[in-house]
Amino acid sequence: MTPVIIILYNRPLHTKKLLKSITQTKNYKKFKFYIFCDGPKNTEDIIKIEKIKKLINNFKDKCKVENFFRKKNVGLIKNVTDSINFVLKKNSKAIILEDDLILNNFFFDFMNDALSKYKHNSKVFQISGYSYPVKSLNDFHYFLPLTSCWGWGITSKNWKKFFKFLNNKKLIDNNYLKIKKSKSLIASFNFNNSYDYLSMLENTLNKKVNSWGIIFYLYLFVNDKITLFPYRSLVKNKGFDGTGNHKSKNNVFNTKFNTIKEYKFPKVSKDFSSTNKKVIKFFRSNLSLYGKLKNKIYEKFF
Repeated sequence: MTPVIIILYNRPLHTKKLLKSITQTKNYKKFKFYIFCDGPKNTEDIIKIEKIKKLINNFKDKCKVENFFRKKNVGLIKNVTDSINFVLKKNSKAIILEDDLILNNFFFDFMNDALSKYKHNSKVFQISGYSYPVKSLNDFHYFLPLTSCWGWGITSKNWKKFFKFLNNKKLIDNNYLKIKKSKSLIASFNFNNSYDYLSMLENTLNKKVNSWGIIFYLYLFVNDKITLFPYRSLVKNKGFDGTGNHKSKNNVFNTKFNTIKEYKFPKVSKDFSSTNKKVIKFFRSNLSLYGKLKNKIYEKFF
């Protein structure tokens, strides 16, 4: 079975909910879990991480676990990439989770089967356990030229390619400049101008934010890769509560769980325009200036 990587830091309440949801999934005892927790930044973190250690000790009684607690804080990017590198040196694929997720009953079965299904398809770079809350998409699994970091899977072959790209600053900068100089490439990179991915990339390159996810998306964009998404979400993200690295509150991405086990995986097509249009419409409705205003109101009153 595919090994599972769990990335943690200083949120014991989120961790507790994640671990509880894992034990409620089917076949979770067949999987081995590798748990990595970044080190503390201050005294408050030390207390929170001690609480997490107790939760992990209880979790060990229920399934196979290896845990690693850093003594020093290395930051989000290094903690994530080091953890994935460690596991994928010895394994051909992995499922990656963070502490703010709640899993559906069929999550592990779907991820394991999908990784096996597309492991030899060079076009499919990533498997997502999350699905966008777009009603018109909720009849079939689908592909998008986007990434997802909310319960995802990848093969060691694909991860090695991305990690090499992640550490090639010159290549990243050159691709950024190429996109920046072209209006058509900007529109395409911004998913038909539905979301400002370019600003996210610029903020990351200028070290205003600490994110590896936008570089992941850049890799998919320049290499013409895609991600498989389930027809209904197998993951809920509970991190939009003002905690975590990005400190945001948002209800846009709330989604309903899939209640039916469905394994009719789609063939890889060259035309994703129909699916793209539906997600672009969702982005524009929720992530535009109007959408952001609506979410600000949500943050203030809810």
